[in-house]
Amino acid sequence: MLSTTFTVLLLSLAACASNVNLYHRVFIPGASQSSFIERGVLDTSSSLFQPSPSLSQHLSQFADSLQDSSLVDDVELDHILYQVALERERGEWDVSSVKLCHLPFITSELIILHVSEPSAVLHPYAVDYFVSPITHDGSCPKFITKESSASLLSAFSKNLDKLNTTVSLTSAALPPLPQLRTPPPLTPTGQPVQPVPEKSFLQKYWMYIAAVAVALLMSGGAPEEGQQPARK
Repeated sequence: MLSTTFTVLLLSLAACASNVNLYHRVFIPGASQSSFIERGVLDTSSSLFQPSPSLSQHLSQFADSLQDSSLVDDVELDHILYQVALERERGEWDVSSVKLCHLPFITSELIILHVSEPSAVLHPYAVDYFVSPITHDGSCPKFITKESSASLLSAFSKNLDKLNTTVSLTSAALPPLPQLRTPPPLTPTGQPVQPVPEKSFLQKYWMYIAAVAVALLMSGGAPEEGQQPARK
């Protein structure tokens, strides 16, 4: 049985009684695209994600599609995607993709459902899908070809019991508000108030300089050299 860990990041969702269906498909650029098929159901009343009973069969079908030379001969392996989708209201889809070449080697997957706010009925509006491990640069392993990826994917479909699936629900978060500066004061005409120019050294201390100068003048100065002071 698929080992599933369900992490809920919202409050007051334990009593919800709605189901959320997830879908998947293989996307091959330039080819006639197949419809999404059910991948599993998220039961919010029991906090469990139940994979589709036909999930292994679906993956085998995806492997068969890679062996159809009329579809993939002219497509690079890095461009073939595995897509997980969420059907929204009015027939709209939100899709998250990973490269199909990574799928045969993963040991865990993370499905994140985004909801606008806690409520009695769950209405997710977006899905994110991540798998690990993958190469550091995200490219397909160099030893993988389109033909070998089909056989590897077929083998992977028979070992789904080793796959660890985590489903997380998260609410929308607003970014922090910008820190705004206080606007400068304005004059009645709408012009910025000009700062008062800083006074120079003389402007600040002219009174003290003038007082010292007057004191020196009134003292008469020192006697000239060689002049004897007057005797009484």
